[in-house]
Amino acid sequence: MRKFSYLLMLAVLALSACKEQFRKAKDGTEYMVIPSKGGKLVTNGNIIAIDMLVKYKDSVLNDTYAAGMPQFAPYDTAQLPPLYKEVFKNIHVGDSIIMKLSTDSIMKQGQAAPFMQKGQFIVINYKISNAYATQQEADSARKLAMVKAEAIAKVKAEEQLKKDDKTLTDYFAKNNIKVIKAPQGTYVQIITPGTGNNIDTATVAKANYTGTVLGGKIPFDSNTDPSKGHMEPLSVNLTNDPSLGQPLIKGMLDGFTLLNKGAKAKLYIPSSLGYGAQSMGPEMPPNSILVFDVDVLDVMNKAQAKADIEAKTKKMQEMQKRYLDSVKKAQADTAKLPKK
Repeated sequence: MRKFSYLLMLAVLALSACKEQFRKAKDGTEYMVIPSKGGKLVTNGNIIAIDMLVKYKDSVLNDTYAAGMPQFAPYDTAQLPPLYKEVFKNIHVGDSIIMKLSTDSIMKQGQAAPFMQKGQFIVINYKISNAYATQQEADSARKLAMVKAEAIAKVKAEEQLKKDDKTLTDYFAKNNIKVIKAPQGTYVQIITPGTGNNIDTATVAKANYTGTVLGGKIPFDSNTDPSKGHMEPLSVNLTNDPSLGQPLIKGMLDGFTLLNKGAKAKLYIPSSLGYGAQSMGPEMPPNSILVFDVDVLDVMNKAQAKADIEAKTKKMQEMQKRYLDSVKKAQADTAKLPKK
């Protein structure tokens, strides 16, 4: 029912737009304002809730309707950028605004995304969903929207997990791959078994890794590839102490619970346990299933992990001191040279 209402709203918006004409802002941007009937005037000091649908060609870049979470922003015409000051003046609750941003203009400003091509447009459909007189009213509305958005996100994640699970099980059957399923849904293919107890919430593992998307050949990240710029072993911290390791995606932590010291494995991570609907660059489109080749180098308890971090910190400080000392020496040697 919600999907039908959403499509109906877009259809009504399209019909309304037929009666209006695109105008050109001072910077050349095309825009159209579709006025509401009886909506209250938005005034300076209001906090507005804005829904938006952002498209590039046939691709949806952002859709707050589907996410259930509009953007909340103070309405202050003096603080708006020139384009928005011109387009968003005298707006009313219920108004819709369509803007066509030229990719040529975006490229000239040096703000283009890698997928953008010349001669195209980013089309943004704005809807002024509401306006609040006080911050307290806006905060209350935002909290309600967040509850709704979290419920929608949970349903989407569950649906995507089922979809990814089928994709993976079909892939394993087709390629005769034997896997074990971790508690949260990550699949683990043991290449070389390790020794000792499995990694758990009392331990921190050190590992090498290379990550690709399912079916992809180009790694999006690796600590064994010099071109990626970092060669230090990865700390996989399953403890509740954040100082013992950087945050990792859920699927990585989930998969490591089935590994031990010396194990080599492939982790197949459903998108909802990875980066979800986020695109992390050209090698990783939204809802990507991730595959990590991992090699568990060591498993440490909390005390060992803390000592390891302290040793790394000391080593880094010593390297910085040597560098600063060399700079000072070079400056002193330069000062001793005879002036011309």
